[in-house]
Amino acid sequence: MGKNTIFYFLLFFLLFGYSYSYSHTKVCQQRIVCLNSMVIIEKMPEFSSAQKELDRISKMHENILDKLAKEFHKKAEKFQKNKNPILKKELEILQARAHAYQKTAADDLTKKQNKLLNPIYKKIENAIHKVIEKDKSIIRVDDCSPGKGVLVNKGKDITEEVKKELGI
Repeated sequence: MGKNTIFYFLLFFLLFGYSYSYSHTKVCQQRIVCLNSMVIIEKMPEFSSAQKELDRISKMHENILDKLAKEFHKKAEKFQKNKNPILKKELEILQARAHAYQKTAADDLTKKQNKLLNPIYKKIENAIHKVIEKDKSIIRVDDCSPGKGVLVNKGKDITEEVKKELGI
């Protein structure tokens, strides 16, 4: 009984050791790579079109807010000259309208931004997946764009491969 126990014990360690060294070798062959998404996004024609549209919408909202601000300042000057309670009420209503419009404008801009940029991000994501499919050793892709939080990634930079996949 003692010989069988020792035999099974040794067999277990041999199999476990082989399995561990095989999985360790496999993990060592896997890589973490990086890409600069800002470089990719800026090169995409869809991005410049989206940016122009967002700038147009933003400018439209700014113009409306400027008109509301000018109207508010005119009424405020009138109110300073004569403390008319009706003007005070109009100022309060105008101020509430301006605040409400600011929220509406911000929501509208966010919705438009998502509508215009999400397809671009999806296209980039698909290109990244194609690069990963070609190189099975990649296990993770870090975005090394400035401000993304990854300060150093010694892995291979696949930005050019993704740009090639996108045709840019």
